[in-house]
Amino acid sequence: MKNLGHYIENLDFEYAISYSGLRGDSFQNFEIKIKDQIHQIEQKMETVRYMQKSKLTQQIEQLEEQLNPYLARIINAAGDLHPSTIEIHRFKKGGDEIHSILQTLSSPFKEQAVPGCSPILRDAIAFYSASDELVGILQICFSCWWIKDEGDEDFEVDHKIIPILQDKLIELGHPIES
Repeated sequence: MKNLGHYIENLDFEYAISYSGLRGDSFQNFEIKIKDQIHQIEQKMETVRYMQKSKLTQQIEQLEEQLNPYLARIINAAGDLHPSTIEIHRFKKGGDEIHSILQTLSSPFKEQAVPGCSPILRDAIAFYSASDELVGILQICFSCWWIKDEGDEDFEVDHKIIPILQDKLIELGHPIES
């Protein structure tokens, strides 16, 4: 597991954006659309030749992965947003809000949070360079107190910082479930 404080110290960014996804109306609408596409492909599979079925099965698997909250990411390492992702807040590098969040995340590690489930990473803070390149992502599951980076690597997370971070993001408009 990576050390979150070291990750924060080494972040070189110009601005950050917080995102929310895999929840609410946008996810439900996306889910309806994808399930309809899957149904259409399944119907098509009934009439195609055997050699075409493999390709169609692969398309279904890719669509189902986008619906699986344990596999889907609201933003990936390439900076692509999941269709259900919405931008919540933009931070200036020297602003009080991002400084407070980063200070919370950098607090000394004392006691590891023990995850109670597989993470569903519905919230994220993405960090960008002056040339708008993605330089880092913190993907967060507030249900099981888990944080991953852009490479899907886990961080050591002190259990005391998660509720503080959650409150800060809720203040900014994140629709985090309690």
